[in-house]
Amino acid sequence: MRRLLTLVFLFASLLGSFGWAQDPRITVTADQEEVVVGQPYLLRIEVLVPTFMPSAPVFPTFEMPGLIVRLPEKSTLPVSEKIDGDTWSGVTRTYRIYPTRAGEIEISAQTLSLVYKNTDTNEDVSLTVDVPATTIRATVPQGARALDPLIIAQEVTIDQSWQVAEGALAVGDAVVRALDISVDGASALFVPPLLDTAPPRSDSVQPEDADAEALPFLAYPEDAKVTEKIERGVMSGTRHEQVSYIAQAGGGVVFPDITLRWYNIETNGIEEIVLKGRSVEVAMPPVERTPPDPATILRWVIIAGLLAVLAWGARRILWPPLAKKYQNLQMRYAATANAVHRNAAKQAKARNLNGVLTALDERTRRGYPVAPDLAQAIRALTQKTYSDDPASDEDTTYWPAIQSALRADQPRVFVRHAKGGQDALPALNPFTQAGRQTISFKEQQ
Repeated sequence: MRRLLTLVFLFASLLGSFGWAQDPRITVTADQEEVVVGQPYLLRIEVLVPTFMPSAPVFPTFEMPGLIVRLPEKSTLPVSEKIDGDTWSGVTRTYRIYPTRAGEIEISAQTLSLVYKNTDTNEDVSLTVDVPATTIRATVPQGARALDPLIIAQEVTIDQSWQVAEGALAVGDAVVRALDISVDGASALFVPPLLDTAPPRSDSVQPEDADAEALPFLAYPEDAKVTEKIERGVMSGTRHEQVSYIAQAGGGVVFPDITLRWYNIETNGIEEIVLKGRSVEVAMPPVERTPPDPATILRWVIIAGLLAVLAWGARRILWPPLAKKYQNLQMRYAATANAVHRNAAKQAKARNLNGVLTALDERTRRGYPVAPDLAQAIRALTQKTYSDDPASDEDTTYWPAIQSALRADQPRVFVRHAKGGQDALPALNPFTQAGRQTISFKEQQ
């Protein structure tokens, strides 16, 4: 239903010499009570004067936040009308106002200025008229209320293009991603920027650890180009976006997919557009070796000199007492039962019976007699060795038993050689001393 907002402004106080029929008439009308977000709200202003206007009136703009105001071609036209038998002339202007958000949007009061001719005095009469405030009620279809951004149109299409070399890129090469967006039934301004102007990150860099130095690309966006046209009362437009990404470092990079959801007012449903991304590999640049500067060379020379002085001082001052201490420790260890026991184990591994007996005899003199199990193993070997039937399996039976007994009889503490040791006993003549057994050899008388 057509809504009449303002009908006939009278200015009799300003034109006292004219009658009622000589007052200019200004009419403001709207074609609908409410409008869907993004669709045109038609607001029309008609100005009629009893004579003629030597110049075009100055109409208000109705520019407000939350509104896109457009004046399509032939939006301003001359008009004439018979009033009380006289022909009045004037002009009409039709505004196409597109609300960008839902709710009530109030257009504040604005002014309209006009000049028309007084034929009786042949003078120009100037008037400034207040156009009262009006409210536009914008709604969103039920199915589109979950959309963000809110795009309501008849058709939306997006063409994507890439400019990238085949194979691995080199540092300094560019990847150009461009979008051409076409919208029918709404302004292209409703489509937000879709290309990410932040550089894409490498696959090997986690978002929480990434910083500017870790980004292999730098982004250089171009200003978006937006065009609009209104044909047969339907607005359409295009939007061109383009971002150039310049490779700064090597690594694998994934440009993400782009998804746009919009509401189709013809099918009353949500449609989705998915623009596929792509993976790009940037070759690792060769490592450039820069020669050290003179200050660095001097610093390293000073450090090397200090280290040489410290090494010389340690060699002259610290090393002699340390070497003497180490030599004393070696001599003290060589005088322990552990040292000769280790020699006995080495002789047993070499199957040298005399060497084993000599080492064990020395160990006994140093305060660690032979254990019964070890003495028994040695006795078994010697009996077989000096018997009429020498052992054929001494390497597989007797020597492993001696080696096992040696490991079990290893001294647990460092026992040093006691002065004035014991006299040697006759060969293979064991005797018990403090619960242990000693083996020694002495020529028979």
